[in-house]
Amino acid sequence: MPVYPTMARKLGREGKVLLKLTIDENGNLLDIEVIEGAGYGFTEASVEAVKKSTFLPAKKDGKSIASRALLPIKFRLERN
Repeated sequence: MPVYPTMARKLGREGKVLLKLTIDENGNLLDIEVIEGAGYGFTEASVEAVKKSTFLPAKKDGKSIASRALLPIKFRLERN
């Protein structure tokens, strides 16, 4: 999970980031492309969290294959 940017939290901001990931047949992250970024540090927090993540490779006919995936990340403040 990404860390909610401190300044965005203080300002009461929420955001959404859309990333395109390229993952090889071994589950290694090869590339991250920002499709939709957001200000207030949301984009940077999203990319940093994805870089620390682990992935399982996609499968086709029971065999691991390279793939691309769209990953939306939403930042929402909890309201009581």
